[in-house]
Amino acid sequence: MAAITKALIGEDASGALRDECSAHLDSLMALGQAKSQYYAEKINTSLLGAGQGTDKTFPISSIQSFIYQTKAYTSDNAKNISSVVNDSIKGFVSGDTTSAVNTMVSGFVDILFGSAEGSESEIIRYCAILEGVSMIRLDFAGWSRSVTSKQLKSKCDKVSAFVLYRSIVDMKKVSLNDFISVYQLTVKAENKDLDAAGVLKKCQELYYLFNPQDKPANMLKASIPPLREETFQPSIGHESLDVFRKQLVTL
Repeated sequence: MAAITKALIGEDASGALRDECSAHLDSLMALGQAKSQYYAEKINTSLLGAGQGTDKTFPISSIQSFIYQTKAYTSDNAKNISSVVNDSIKGFVSGDTTSAVNTMVSGFVDILFGSAEGSESEIIRYCAILEGVSMIRLDFAGWSRSVTSKQLKSKCDKVSAFVLYRSIVDMKKVSLNDFISVYQLTVKAENKDLDAAGVLKKCQELYYLFNPQDKPANMLKASIPPLREETFQPSIGHESLDVFRKQLVTL
Protein backbone atom coordinates (compact mmCIF):
# COMPACT_ATOMS: atom_id res chain seq x y z
CA MET A 1 0.00 0.00 0.00
CA ALA A 2 2.92 2.35 0.70
CA ALA A 3 4.01 1.93 -2.91
CA ILE A 4 0.59 3.11 -4.06
CA THR A 5 0.66 6.26 -1.96
CA LYS A 6 4.23 7.16 -2.95
CA ALA A 7 3.32 6.79 -6.60
CA LEU A 8 0.32 9.08 -6.13
CA ILE A 9 2.22 11.77 -4.21
CA GLY A 10 5.47 11.75 -6.15
CA GLU A 11 8.44 13.93 -5.23
CA ASP A 12 6.90 17.37 -5.73
CA ALA A 13 6.17 18.07 -2.05
CA SER A 14 8.32 18.83 1.00
CA GLY A 15 9.41 15.90 3.11
CA ALA A 16 7.06 16.65 6.00
CA LEU A 17 4.09 17.33 3.73
CA ARG A 18 4.82 14.24 1.69
CA ASP A 19 4.91 12.10 4.82
CA GLU A 20 1.62 13.58 6.04
CA CYS A 21 -0.07 13.04 2.66
CA SER A 22 1.28 9.52 2.53
CA ALA A 23 -0.19 8.75 5.94
CA HIS A 24 -3.58 10.14 4.90
CA LEU A 25 -3.60 8.16 1.66
CA ASP A 26 -2.55 5.00 3.48
CA SER A 27 -5.52 5.50 5.81
CA LEU A 28 -7.90 6.09 2.88
CA MET A 29 -6.68 3.01 1.02
CA ALA A 30 -6.98 0.95 4.22
CA LEU A 31 -10.54 2.22 4.56
CA GLY A 32 -11.24 1.24 0.95
CA GLN A 33 -9.86 -2.24 1.58
CA ALA A 34 -12.00 -2.55 4.73
CA LYS A 35 -15.05 -1.49 2.72
CA SER A 36 -14.33 -4.16 0.10
CA GLN A 37 -14.26 -6.78 2.85
CA TYR A 38 -17.40 -5.37 4.45
CA TYR A 39 -19.42 -5.48 1.23
CA ALA A 40 -18.09 -8.92 0.29
CA GLU A 41 -19.27 -10.27 3.65
CA LYS A 42 -22.55 -8.36 3.43
CA ILE A 43 -23.40 -9.74 -0.02
CA ASN A 44 -22.35 -13.25 0.98
CA THR A 45 -24.70 -13.17 3.97
CA SER A 46 -27.53 -11.71 1.89
CA LEU A 47 -27.16 -14.41 -0.76
CA LEU A 48 -27.45 -17.16 1.83
CA GLY A 49 -30.90 -15.80 2.74
CA ALA A 50 -31.98 -14.70 -0.72
CA GLY A 51 -35.66 -15.31 -1.46
CA GLN A 52 -36.47 -16.19 2.14
CA GLY A 53 -38.73 -14.31 4.55
CA THR A 54 -38.88 -10.62 3.68
CA ASP A 55 -36.05 -10.94 1.14
CA LYS A 56 -37.71 -10.96 -2.29
CA THR A 57 -34.56 -11.13 -4.41
CA PHE A 58 -33.74 -14.12 -6.62
CA PRO A 59 -33.07 -17.26 -4.54
CA ILE A 60 -29.86 -19.09 -5.42
CA SER A 61 -28.64 -22.68 -5.46
CA SER A 62 -24.96 -21.84 -4.94
CA ILE A 63 -22.46 -18.99 -4.64
CA GLN A 64 -19.64 -19.31 -7.14
CA SER A 65 -17.07 -16.56 -6.60
CA PHE A 66 -16.46 -12.81 -6.31
CA ILE A 67 -14.01 -10.12 -7.38
CA TYR A 68 -13.13 -6.83 -5.71
CA GLN A 69 -11.09 -3.69 -6.32
CA THR A 70 -9.92 -0.68 -4.30
CA LYS A 71 -8.93 2.41 -6.29
CA ALA A 72 -7.67 5.94 -5.68
CA TYR A 73 -7.93 8.43 -8.54
CA THR A 74 -8.10 12.10 -9.54
CA SER A 75 -10.78 13.99 -11.43
CA ASP A 76 -8.61 13.76 -14.56
CA ASN A 77 -8.90 9.97 -14.71
CA ALA A 78 -12.25 9.56 -12.92
CA LYS A 79 -14.02 9.37 -16.28
CA ASN A 80 -12.05 6.22 -17.01
CA ILE A 81 -13.05 4.40 -13.81
CA SER A 82 -15.90 2.57 -15.59
CA SER A 83 -13.37 1.19 -18.06
CA VAL A 84 -11.16 0.03 -15.20
CA VAL A 85 -14.08 -1.73 -13.54
CA ASN A 86 -15.21 -3.25 -16.84
CA ASP A 87 -11.70 -4.57 -17.53
CA SER A 88 -11.81 -6.38 -14.21
CA ILE A 89 -14.96 -8.23 -15.33
CA LYS A 90 -13.18 -9.96 -18.22
CA GLY A 91 -12.88 -13.62 -17.35
CA PHE A 92 -15.53 -13.30 -14.63
CA VAL A 93 -18.50 -13.56 -17.02
CA SER A 94 -18.80 -15.33 -20.37
CA GLY A 95 -17.78 -13.48 -23.50
CA ASP A 96 -21.33 -13.44 -24.87
CA THR A 97 -22.57 -11.49 -21.84
CA THR A 98 -19.60 -9.15 -21.32
CA SER A 99 -21.10 -6.25 -23.27
CA ALA A 100 -24.42 -6.34 -21.40
CA VAL A 101 -22.70 -6.69 -18.02
CA ASN A 102 -20.39 -3.78 -18.83
CA THR A 103 -23.41 -1.63 -19.70
CA MET A 104 -25.21 -2.47 -16.46
CA VAL A 105 -22.19 -2.17 -14.16
CA SER A 106 -21.15 1.11 -15.81
CA GLY A 107 -24.63 2.42 -15.02
CA PHE A 108 -24.19 1.45 -11.37
CA VAL A 109 -20.79 3.16 -11.26
CA ASP A 110 -22.16 6.33 -12.87
CA ILE A 111 -24.84 6.54 -10.16
CA LEU A 112 -22.21 6.10 -7.46
CA PHE A 113 -19.91 8.79 -8.81
CA GLY A 114 -22.64 11.40 -9.08
CA SER A 115 -22.12 12.23 -5.41
CA ALA A 116 -21.23 15.70 -4.18
CA GLU A 117 -17.76 16.72 -3.02
CA GLY A 118 -16.90 15.71 0.50
CA SER A 119 -19.58 13.03 0.64
CA GLU A 120 -19.47 9.28 1.11
CA SER A 121 -21.69 7.20 -1.18
CA GLU A 122 -22.62 3.57 -1.71
CA ILE A 123 -24.70 1.58 -4.14
CA ILE A 124 -25.89 -2.03 -3.91
CA ARG A 125 -27.62 -3.59 -6.92
CA TYR A 126 -28.10 -6.97 -8.55
CA CYS A 127 -28.94 -8.20 -12.02
CA ALA A 128 -29.13 -11.51 -13.88
CA ILE A 129 -27.53 -12.90 -17.03
CA LEU A 130 -27.94 -16.11 -19.02
CA GLU A 131 -24.83 -18.29 -19.39
CA GLY A 132 -25.46 -21.54 -21.24
CA VAL A 133 -28.31 -23.27 -19.40
CA SER A 134 -27.71 -21.34 -16.16
CA MET A 135 -29.22 -18.09 -14.93
CA ILE A 136 -26.45 -16.21 -13.15
CA ARG A 137 -27.12 -13.61 -10.48
CA LEU A 138 -24.57 -10.77 -10.27
CA ASP A 139 -24.49 -8.72 -7.06
CA PHE A 140 -22.65 -5.40 -7.22
CA ALA A 141 -21.64 -3.16 -4.33
CA GLY A 142 -19.75 0.10 -4.75
CA TRP A 143 -18.46 2.68 -2.30
CA SER A 144 -16.68 6.00 -2.78
CA ARG A 145 -15.44 8.80 -0.56
CA SER A 146 -14.38 12.22 -1.80
CA VAL A 147 -11.17 13.80 -0.55
CA THR A 148 -11.44 17.31 0.90
CA SER A 149 -7.79 17.97 1.80
CA LYS A 150 -6.30 20.57 -0.56
CA GLN A 151 -2.90 18.90 -0.28
CA LEU A 152 -4.34 15.60 -1.43
CA LYS A 153 -6.91 16.70 -4.03
CA SER A 154 -4.32 17.26 -6.75
CA LYS A 155 -3.16 13.67 -6.26
CA CYS A 156 -6.33 11.88 -5.24
CA ASP A 157 -9.94 13.12 -5.53
CA LYS A 158 -11.72 9.95 -4.47
CA VAL A 159 -11.13 6.52 -3.03
CA SER A 160 -13.48 3.75 -4.10
CA ALA A 161 -14.16 0.08 -3.49
CA PHE A 162 -16.10 -2.37 -5.68
CA VAL A 163 -17.30 -5.92 -5.12
CA LEU A 164 -19.03 -8.19 -7.65
CA TYR A 165 -20.43 -11.63 -6.81
CA ARG A 166 -21.72 -14.35 -9.12
CA SER A 167 -24.11 -17.11 -8.04
CA ILE A 168 -26.51 -19.55 -9.72
CA VAL A 169 -30.22 -18.68 -9.57
CA ASP A 170 -32.75 -21.32 -8.54
CA MET A 171 -35.23 -20.52 -11.31
CA LYS A 172 -37.84 -22.96 -9.99
CA LYS A 173 -38.36 -20.60 -7.05
CA VAL A 174 -38.59 -17.36 -9.09
CA SER A 175 -42.00 -16.00 -10.09
CA LEU A 176 -42.62 -14.60 -13.58
CA ASN A 177 -43.24 -11.05 -12.33
CA ASP A 178 -40.09 -11.06 -10.20
CA PHE A 179 -38.07 -12.39 -13.13
CA ILE A 180 -39.35 -9.69 -15.50
CA SER A 181 -38.66 -6.92 -12.98
CA VAL A 182 -34.97 -7.89 -12.81
CA TYR A 183 -34.15 -9.44 -16.18
CA GLN A 184 -35.62 -6.60 -18.22
CA LEU A 185 -32.48 -4.61 -17.43
CA THR A 186 -30.38 -7.27 -19.14
CA VAL A 187 -32.69 -7.48 -22.16
CA LYS A 188 -32.50 -3.69 -22.59
CA ALA A 189 -28.70 -3.78 -22.32
CA GLU A 190 -28.53 -6.49 -25.01
CA ASN A 191 -31.23 -4.98 -27.27
CA LYS A 192 -31.07 -1.19 -27.02
CA ASP A 193 -33.69 -0.62 -29.74
CA LEU A 194 -36.28 -3.06 -28.41
CA ASP A 195 -39.62 -1.59 -27.31
CA ALA A 196 -41.44 -2.44 -24.07
CA ALA A 197 -43.54 -5.17 -25.72
CA GLY A 198 -40.42 -6.79 -27.14
CA VAL A 199 -38.63 -6.69 -23.77
CA LEU A 200 -41.64 -8.28 -22.06
CA LYS A 201 -41.85 -11.02 -24.69
CA LYS A 202 -38.17 -11.97 -24.38
CA CYS A 203 -38.45 -12.12 -20.59
CA GLN A 204 -41.53 -14.33 -20.75
CA GLU A 205 -40.07 -16.68 -23.36
CA LEU A 206 -36.87 -17.20 -21.39
CA TYR A 207 -38.72 -17.70 -18.12
CA TYR A 208 -40.91 -20.44 -19.62
CA LEU A 209 -37.84 -22.26 -20.92
CA PHE A 210 -36.82 -22.69 -17.28
CA ASN A 211 -40.39 -23.28 -16.09
CA PRO A 212 -42.29 -24.98 -18.96
CA GLN A 213 -44.94 -26.29 -16.56
CA ASP A 214 -46.08 -22.70 -15.95
CA LYS A 215 -46.39 -21.79 -19.61
CA PRO A 216 -49.97 -20.89 -20.67
CA ALA A 217 -51.45 -23.35 -23.14
CA ASN A 218 -52.40 -20.57 -25.57
CA MET A 219 -48.94 -19.01 -25.65
CA LEU A 220 -47.13 -19.32 -28.98
CA LYS A 221 -43.97 -21.36 -29.20
CA ALA A 222 -40.94 -19.41 -28.00
CA SER A 223 -39.07 -17.70 -30.80
CA ILE A 224 -35.75 -17.55 -28.97
CA PRO A 225 -33.17 -20.28 -29.70
CA PRO A 226 -32.82 -23.21 -27.28
CA LEU A 227 -30.40 -22.83 -24.38
CA ARG A 228 -26.80 -23.82 -25.07
CA GLU A 229 -25.59 -26.61 -22.81
CA GLU A 230 -22.03 -25.29 -22.51
CA THR A 231 -20.84 -24.35 -19.03
CA PHE A 232 -18.76 -21.22 -18.40
CA GLN A 233 -16.05 -21.39 -15.77
CA PRO A 234 -14.71 -18.01 -14.52
CA SER A 235 -10.96 -17.66 -14.92
CA ILE A 236 -10.72 -15.06 -12.14
CA GLY A 237 -12.33 -14.53 -8.78
CA HIS A 238 -12.18 -15.64 -5.16
CA GLU A 239 -14.24 -18.45 -3.70
CA SER A 240 -13.56 -17.65 -0.04
CA LEU A 241 -13.59 -14.54 2.13
CA ASP A 242 -10.27 -15.75 3.52
CA VAL A 243 -8.60 -13.67 0.79
CA PHE A 244 -9.07 -10.65 3.10
CA ARG A 245 -7.36 -12.40 6.01
CA LYS A 246 -4.16 -13.54 4.32
CA GLN A 247 -2.25 -10.43 5.40
CA LEU A 248 -3.94 -10.12 8.77
CA VAL A 249 -1.61 -10.52 11.76
CA THR A 250 -3.34 -11.97 14.81
CA LEU A 251 -1.89 -10.80 18.12
